[in-house]
Amino acid sequence: MSRLTERIENFNRVFALFMNMQKNYISDRKNDSNKLALTQSFEITFELGWKILKDYLYTKDIEVFTPRDAVKSAFEANILPSAQIWIDMAKDRNASSHEYNMDKIDLMLERISTVYFDELFRFQKSLRDFNE
Repeated sequence: MSRLTERIENFNRVFALFMNMQKNYISDRKNDSNKLALTQSFEITFELGWKILKDYLYTKDIEVFTPRDAVKSAFEANILPSAQIWIDMAKDRNASSHEYNMDKIDLMLERISTVYFDELFRFQKSLRDFNE
């Protein structure tokens, strides 16, 4: 099994968990456990997502080393329809463990549970096209 195939399988498992955490958060936005679970599942899902992009680009002879480079190259190669959402996801993923202002955290959680969830859902559906 290739690394790309393994990452896609892992992504699909983690995305299912992320989907459940998103539903839990939507049903009870005040619950701190739901907030933490959504944040952590998003971080893992995003991490696997950009690494899938990295591995897939490598199969196309495009080598990237950072999430930003992966997103930019994937957008230029028409693999991603929106680079800006992925760049925003990367910023929020990096900020999620360093943000202590609850108002900012709540705004981030809203983006994670709506915009980012929708984008990662679309990405998950597009993985069928990533066959080597």
